[in-house]
Amino acid sequence: MSGSAQWVPGWSVPTRTRVMTAERMRWYADALDTCSHDGDQPVIAPLNIHTDDEIARANGLPGRVADGMISTNWISTLLAETFGTAYLIGGSLRTRYVRPIFEDEHIDVVLRVVSREPGDDGAETLTLDVACVKADGQVATGGAATVVLRPA
Repeated sequence: MSGSAQWVPGWSVPTRTRVMTAERMRWYADALDTCSHDGDQPVIAPLNIHTDDEIARANGLPGRVADGMISTNWISTLLAETFGTAYLIGGSLRTRYVRPIFEDEHIDVVLRVVSREPGDDGAETLTLDVACVKADGQVATGGAATVVLRPA
């Protein structure tokens, strides 16, 4: 795997900045409902705190809030783009939602190598800190990932 020498503790994957939009929140809600139905037609999800400002405000939020899985998907996408099959086969991702992400917020997706440990089979396991960070520096989604580097 090219570039694997750079994956040492302290190394960070170049940050990817994403913007949370109302459309993205709606698409995610509709996709979840569509996938859960046994049909071949798209399903429009009922309004909820992820798709409607009034419902979100009635539940004590300042406005609609993104589903946490969107930020987890952003992290997983950057892991897959960076490490390919080393992440997809035998890797892992664990996230925790610390702060809500609201419409129009700019979010930095951050991956940082914490350790690189050899295995008995010649493979090495990278452990990474992962996060979606708000513009004010606060972590919205945090967690850890592993990537298994196998010899060529």
